[in-house]
Amino acid sequence: MHTFEIYEEYYDWAPLEGDSEARVHLLTYGGEDPPNMYQPQEPLVAKSYIDDVRMTRREYKRLLWMELNKINGVPKPVTLYEEAGAYMFYLALPGRDAAVFLQEQLPEVVVSTLKQIGRYLSYLHKQDISECPFIYSEAPIHTDLVFSHGDFKLSNVIVNENYITGSVDMIGIGVRDRYFDLAAMALDIERVLGREYLEYFYEGYRIKDHLDQEKLDKFMELVEA
Repeated sequence: MHTFEIYEEYYDWAPLEGDSEARVHLLTYGGEDPPNMYQPQEPLVAKSYIDDVRMTRREYKRLLWMELNKINGVPKPVTLYEEAGAYMFYLALPGRDAAVFLQEQLPEVVVSTLKQIGRYLSYLHKQDISECPFIYSEAPIHTDLVFSHGDFKLSNVIVNENYITGSVDMIGIGVRDRYFDLAAMALDIERVLGREYLEYFYEGYRIKDHLDQEKLDKFMELVEA
């Protein structure tokens, strides 16, 4: 039996809603027999950019690169299936997206979670970029280069019982200015929670006292373009 047929027969598929242009399902093992080495017992995510197979390959390639470079808090790839379309499979990060989670919480939980999100982004930005093959910093505005998420917003951050387990939708990772991710998250926090919560994200990132507002504004325009 082919790997994809195993996933079809032994796993329950539940569609996941989100902002991604891809088709995404959560897979939970539903077979009567214990899973073998080809059947992970942990929940999986199956993801496919239905209209562009190359995008599915592209994101899977980036997950593999992050695994090889031991970057934590990102999805762990399992396999890529290519036949009459393409699906990538990875181990699901426990929890749910921060945009949904935070809108249900008391203010003190929102504050502490936003600080954690800032610390998580700081961790990502500290990854070694010397051998990173994914470059997105050709424009002159990119001067403070870091390892960037590329689509860092609340719905792409996963929260489990008040702690951050990681982030998803990693197709845009690469070398950019740190303010690209800061601006993307700042815009999303304003939209989802309100401007008054921005300071806690900045505090977690440890940029609150030396934020370059002019640069942030420029990157906000770039992100929204």
